[in-house]
Amino acid sequence: MYDRVLKAMLFMSWTIAMRVDSSSLEQRIDSAIINFRKDGFAVIEQVLTETEIASFEVLYDELMSGAFAEEMKKDFCDMSKSWGVPFEQWSIINGMLPHRYQPGLNDTVWTRRAKEIAKKFSTRMTFDYDQLLDKRPGKPDAIFNLHQDQAYWPPPSFYPNNITSTITVTLYLDDADEVNGCLRYVPGSQRQQELRPHVPISGSRDDGHALVTELQPDEVLRSAHVKRGDVTIHDEWVVHGSFGNMDQIRSRRTYVIAFRDADIIAAERRVGFTHSHNDIVNWDTFHMNENPDREDL
Repeated sequence: MYDRVLKAMLFMSWTIAMRVDSSSLEQRIDSAIINFRKDGFAVIEQVLTETEIASFEVLYDELMSGAFAEEMKKDFCDMSKSWGVPFEQWSIINGMLPHRYQPGLNDTVWTRRAKEIAKKFSTRMTFDYDQLLDKRPGKPDAIFNLHQDQAYWPPPSFYPNNITSTITVTLYLDDADEVNGCLRYVPGSQRQQELRPHVPISGSRDDGHALVTELQPDEVLRSAHVKRGDVTIHDEWVVHGSFGNMDQIRSRRTYVIAFRDADIIAAERRVGFTHSHNDIVNWDTFHMNENPDREDL
């Protein structure tokens, strides 16, 4: 009799704890949304548990090991280097659109949780693309230069009513700080909703994918320290980037899912823009007039 009562009490305690945790997460998301609207960026702590991460981590690591590299082509690359650098020399492993190549990543606890977060902003927020990123240990050149996400996409004039609404939701599979390459951003840099000048870090987009912009004189970068299971959210206009990985042991793995207004996605897909690096339609297609003197355009 005593054992049955004890088990019932333990079950009730566990159930209440789970409810409290769920409610606490909702509160953390709501709080983050306030910071997001102010700064263009926010951190949500403890979004996934260790068990939840473990349920898809093997699939993540399999793809990032190069298991699907032949099929992925340019969707499997190093974001910090020119195309064609051997895998052994990569500093930032980039797996673009992993759901296309690793079916097990189509429906996970993370994809569902990310969707729930995005819907908090607008019911029109729709899955646009996903991306896996791994900054390898001991790679100080594993740098994401400062940029606005909107620089990688068609200009506002391309979309119905100039809509650009985006929320990028990023899960951290490793703790991140300045040593292993945490994200840093300029709070409030999204408020003007204007695209700053960006240039390819490799000289041309045929040589490499990444873009870079510059800080304004009065701007200060803020670092986002996060733990495994935490999530960051940011919009399309906030200026952000990240350090290289100077830690000799730790990686800095992230799982990015971007949600955008349904009309944005429909307009892009109509012209063949899917965020794949293998697309014929890419950044250059929409930004040629901004760089009329460049021979590679």
